[in-house]
Order: sequence, then structure tokens, then C-alpha cells
Amino acid sequence: MTTDSIGAMIKKQIKPAVLIFLLLTLVVGVLYPLLVTGIAQVAFPVQANGDILVHNGKVVGSSQIGQPFSSPQYFWGRPSATSPVPDNADSSTGSNLGPNNPVLEQQVQARVEALHAIDPNNTNEIPVDLVTTSGSGLDPDISVAAAYYQIPRVSRERNLLQADVTALVNSQIEPRQFGIFGQSRVNVLSLNLALDDLSAHAISAKELSGSSPIPENRGPDLLFGMEIQDWIQILLFIFIVAVITVPLGSWMAKIFTGKPNFLSPVTDWFEQKVLTICGVSIGEEMDWKEFAVAVMVFAVPCIGVVFVIQLVQQFLPLNPAGLGSVPWDLSLNTAISFATNTNWQAYVPEVTVSYFTQMVGLVVQNFISAAVGIAVLIALIYAFMRRSATTIGNFWVLLVRAVIFLIPLALVISLVLVSQGTPQTFGGPVTVPLLNPINDSSGNLVTTQTIPLGPVASQIAIKMLGTNGGGYYNANSAHPLENPTPFSNFVEMLAMIIIPAALCIAFGAMIGSRRKGVALLIAMSIIFLPLAGLAIWSEQSGNPVLTPLGVDQAPSHLQSGGNMEGKEVRFGIVSSALFAVITTSTSCGAVNSMHDSFMPIAGGIVLFDMHLGEVVFGGVGSGLYGMLIFVIIAMFIAGLMVGRTPELYGKKIEQWEMKMATIIILVPIIMILAFTSLAVLTSAGQAGVFNPGPHGFTEILYAYTSASQNNGSAFAGLNADSLFYNITTAIAMFIGRYLVIILTLALAGSLVTKKIVPPSEGTLSDHRPLFILWLVFVIIIVGALSFLPALSLGPIAEYMSMVAGGLIHV
Repeated sequence: MTTDSIGAMIKKQIKPAVLIFLLLTLVVGVLYPLLVTGIAQVAFPVQANGDILVHNGKVVGSSQIGQPFSSPQYFWGRPSATSPVPDNADSSTGSNLGPNNPVLEQQVQARVEALHAIDPNNTNEIPVDLVTTSGSGLDPDISVAAAYYQIPRVSRERNLLQADVTALVNSQIEPRQFGIFGQSRVNVLSLNLALDDLSAHAISAKELSGSSPIPENRGPDLLFGMEIQDWIQILLFIFIVAVITVPLGSWMAKIFTGKPNFLSPVTDWFEQKVLTICGVSIGEEMDWKEFAVAVMVFAVPCIGVVFVIQLVQQFLPLNPAGLGSVPWDLSLNTAISFATNTNWQAYVPEVTVSYFTQMVGLVVQNFISAAVGIAVLIALIYAFMRRSATTIGNFWVLLVRAVIFLIPLALVISLVLVSQGTPQTFGGPVTVPLLNPINDSSGNLVTTQTIPLGPVASQIAIKMLGTNGGGYYNANSAHPLENPTPFSNFVEMLAMIIIPAALCIAFGAMIGSRRKGVALLIAMSIIFLPLAGLAIWSEQSGNPVLTPLGVDQAPSHLQSGGNMEGKEVRFGIVSSALFAVITTSTSCGAVNSMHDSFMPIAGGIVLFDMHLGEVVFGGVGSGLYGMLIFVIIAMFIAGLMVGRTPELYGKKIEQWEMKMATIIILVPIIMILAFTSLAVLTSAGQAGVFNPGPHGFTEILYAYTSASQNNGSAFAGLNADSLFYNITTAIAMFIGRYLVIILTLALAGSLVTKKIVPPSEGTLSDHRPLFILWLVFVIIIVGALSFLPALSLGPIAEYMSMVAGGLIHV
């Protein structure tokens, strides 16, 4: 390919790149959030505006956001790691202390001593959530066990009968949502408001006498350390994914093969209008080089516009908090992050980016980056479908169709989230009074709490569906406004996985053999399920460092127990650990708990998920084309073992295809290990480490794994907002996304020219159990051999140090 031909291709793609970018920005960056806001304000006005709580005719807070309580006359909530005061809604965050960090042990010990000092006669073990910080720093709830533990002290301080206070607590218990989701819990602000009413005789103990306590039961209803309801939730999740996958995959296959579907009357018109305005003909296709050029040309406005918006957001509308310009290196990092579907965030969104930046910059990229991944995958599928062709589809047509596919799904998910309490408003931050004013770190009295709102639900919906992961708030899906209830958490987990799973079915339908797509889905599930189970077991077992301190970590009907540092009470252990494995398997990067505070085994699992190439479901589009690369490698190795040239889906896999597949696998591996080494060996890289020892090394390894694999989640203790990390992670994200895309398209360009060869007697079946197990073996071996030395320096070393210290017995 000559320089002139490259220049001609670039010139040809500039017009559609600019026009399609502008039109899609208008549709998904303006019209989509406006539509969601309009419906939300009519259908769910309270939830859409922050669930502001009115008590006795006065605004007293938000039912979704925790408030700090230090007076012994009140029930205390979760400890909070926010600054300069606890429960600072302007800066949500967890402690990000590793399980072996001496600071964690010291802090928990101090909290235990404070509880004993204020209530010396209480000799019960302290419920774990009462002495560990939440992932958001804003957890509005405590466990039933934590509320019961405080009844003697509150009764004494208020001069109330324990029976009356117990009845009050029982009246405030929120059971598992719909009987199975999340954990039983107590909203601390609502409880303390009711407590004031009881003390003031505004309500009587007689009115509360009908409330019944939740009986504690550690035995019969626990199965392998988990409550039956948790098992039901997991099985229901698997069932719903299985039920949704087939029709969703079939619908996608129709969309990308141009066949009529139930939305065709609307979508066909929209597609035709957009492409006509942009000068694109649906019937005009591209070879792999033209396709790759179109992808890269389109990346320019995607990165450039988001970069500029952040630099000048102080002059743009929809900035009620009056936020200023974002530093150039952070702006560049964020722009590349969102354009590459990584959504790595080295900033606190609440105090860094405006509503305009969130909507017109970031939400647009959430749609577009996901659509680019789908378009590249469809091009690769076309390569397997077609016989002796030269073209692999038209990038602009596939891009527009992918966005059209995502919009109705995002609309539905966003409204579900609003119904649960996720805000969707253009109103500014809301300031509410604190029931129990508190001093900040400088000794100044703080009497109010500011709750940042905005068009949140519309962004969270596509963040999950597009496996993007960037949070509207710093605490991401741990934030009570991003993920308010156990049911919203369940919906967000489904949203992450349904499209990657459905793409397997779409793949099978498009190549004419559904069982081949099902085989890939089974292979993914074989890897996913044991890793999820191991992570849940690790977190449910608790942190042995806390046991000698008198902390109760046993699961029961009254608390989820386990390692609750960095987790929200409403989710508990099972939903937090399952969410973590899903987000690192699907390349989403959203988090509902702080991975930095996971136990070494669970932390190692979420890291290993990404080391496998995020092909276990994987990102939207990118996960399946990554899996197909592993299928090529597995089939080639199998062919060598029997002494014949392998075939895959009717296409001969020869030397050139194998070279391309190998390079694609090696690119992120080299990036991860090279940048991790650089960070470890330089003072700039070491400066960002928060936790000491092996855990600190894991923070660095995790950061570059997440960036290179376009995941975006983090061991968030690492201070990544520095020139060193902003530039190096930006490079890792850019190369990890676009070089892999170009090489994948080159592979598609080679495959599409090959004839489809009928299967022969010696052809290895690519859908039988033997091949599925062989594929699983190849994926795990490549991941293990590539990263075992690095993992040995991080989570494995951390685990072994706990064993050597006698904390864990093996």
C-alpha cells in the first residue's frame, strides 16, 4: 500500500467521520439524555431528583446518601474514608486499604476500642460492617446486626426502654429486595429520624409493638457458607442470562445482516437518513485496509473533541457547580480512555467534569466506543461467512447499526435505574442539613451536606451495556446514587454480560451454525463460573487479621459477614464478589466495591480475569473477536498435533493467520509487563503506590493490565493522577485498543479471501466437548504462563505472607 493510496483513503473517510460523529453526538449526547430526563421527571420525580427525604415538612437529607453520626445518642453508620469529613458526598471514595495493610488493622482496632469505650458493658462481638469502611464512603445502611449491637447504648443515652428501641429498629428493617436480592439492612438516617420522634413522643412504643425481629440462624439456611437466597440470586442470574441471550443474539444477527426485525420501520429510516447525509452508500463495502483507515480517522474527532471539551468546560453550558478546566495531561488521558472503551478514570468526577462534559463528551463515547468494537467483530464474522471475497463490510454502516441497536436497550435500562433511585436531572447540587453536625479535619463545624446530582441514569445505562465502566461518581457503581438498590445492582450485572453473551449466538447464526456460537459460550462459562465461586468464597471467609480484634465476620440472617472493607451493606459479599468477576471478565471496569480491599485470592482472580485477555465474555465486540483469536491458536495447535493444516469454520488456518493471531495475543502481554516494569523501577511510578509490599506491586500491575486490556477498573489505592501515569496509561490504552483492532482487521482481510472448505474426515469439530475443553485449556495456559511470575510477586506473595504469618491455614 503506497503513501498516496493511504492519503486517498484518509481523505475519503474524513467527511463521513466528521458528519457521523456530529450526528451521533446530537442523537446520543443530547437527544437521548433529554428523552430519558423527560420520562424520568414525569414517571419517577422523587427518584430522579435524588430521593430527597422530607421529614415533618422539612428537607433532612437523601434516603440514598449516608450522613455522619458521632453522638452516642444516635445510631452510628458505617465508618467513612471521605475527607475532610466522613460521608462527604462531594468526594465519594473507599479506604482502598489492602487486607494486610497495618493501617487497616490499626483503624479497625481504634473503632473497636471506641465502641467498647462508649458502651463498656456490651461484650458481644462487633458486627464487621460497623468497623469497616464502605466502598463509597456514603453507605446509607448498616446491617441488622450492627443496629442490634447499638441498642443498649442508644437506650441508655436516650433514657428509653430497650424493648422500645428494639421495636423501633425492627420497624426500620428493610428485608432483602423481592425476598432474594441484597441483604437485610437498616437505613441509618431514617432510623435516627424515627428515634428522635420516639424520644419526643411523636410516635409511641405501642405503635411499634407489631414489628418482629429477624431471627438469627447460622445453621439450617446456610449452604456452603451462603444463605439460600444468595444461591437463588446466582441461579436466577444464570437463568436470565441464558433466556435473554438467544433472542437478543438472533436480533443482532438480523440487524447486521440487514434482515427485517421488529424495529426495522424506525431503524431503517434512521440508518438511511444518517448515511445519506454523510455520503455513505450502504451497498459500498471496504477491504480491511479501508476499514482500518476509517476506524483510525474516526478516532481523531472522538479523542480530540473530548480533550477540548474538558479544557474549556468552564465556558460551556450545563456546569451548575462552576467547575474549571481539566489539566491537559488528565484531559488527554480521559479522552483516550473513553474513546478506547477503557473508561479509566484518574479523577473525581463529582468535582472535575461538568454535566456538559459528561453528556456531550463521555456519554457519546460510551455509545461510540462500544459500537466500534461491535463493528470490528462483525467485520471478522463476515470474513468467516464469505467465500473468496475481498471486502469485510462498511465501517460506517456497521457503526450506525451498532449505535441503533444500543439506544433502545440503554433507554430501558436507564429508566429501570431511575425507578430504583438513580438521578436523572439537570438541576444543580442539593444542599441538605446534617442531623448530627460534625467537625471537619480542621476543626470547623460542618452543618450541611452537598449532594451532586445530574443526568446520571442515562450515562450509567450505556456504561454497563457498552462494557465501558466509567462512573458518573468517583465510587462508580458502589455509589448509592449510581447503584441505589440490590435490584439495580442485579440489573447492572445483567447489563454487563448480556450483549457479550448474545454476540456468541449472533456469531453462530451469521455463520450458519448456532452450535458453534453456543460452543464458545460454553467455553466462556466453564472459565467464568469457577472463578466467580472462588472469589465469593474468598471474600465470604473474611479477613483473618480482624478476627483477634473481636470482630464478627460470620454470615447470618443479621449480616452478610465476610470481608466487608470496601463493600456496601445493601449488596453484601456475594453480590460484590460476583460483580467484580463479571466486570473484569466482560472488560467493563465498573465496580460496586473496592478491589484494592479484596482478599489476595479474590484480588488475584479479578486480575487474572484480565490476564486471560478478557475473552471470557469480554467487552462488547472486542471480547468475542479476542476469543476467536484464541480459537485460531487452539485449532492451529491441534492441527499440528495430528499433522495437518487446520480448518476453522471452513477456512484454512495457515502460517500468516497464525502469525497475526500470535502478535495480537502478545501485544497486551508486552504492554502490561513492560509498563509495570517501568513503573516499578522509577520513582514516578513508585510514588503512586498506596499499600506497602506485594499489594503495592499488585496496584501497579493491575493498573497497566486494566489499561492495556481496555478494562478501566482499578486497585484504586494507586494515585494515577500524575503526569507519569496519565501519559503511560494513555499510551497503553491507545495501543491496546487500536493496534489490536488493526491486526484483527488484517486477519479478517486474509480470511475473507479464502475459499470455504467442506469439513473432511480429519477435520477437528469446533463445537464438540473435546474442542471446548481444549480451547479452555489453551486460554488458561497462555494466561498462566504469561503472567505467573508477575502474579507471584503480587497476590500470590501476599497470600503466602498471610499463610507464613499463621493468619491463614492451608
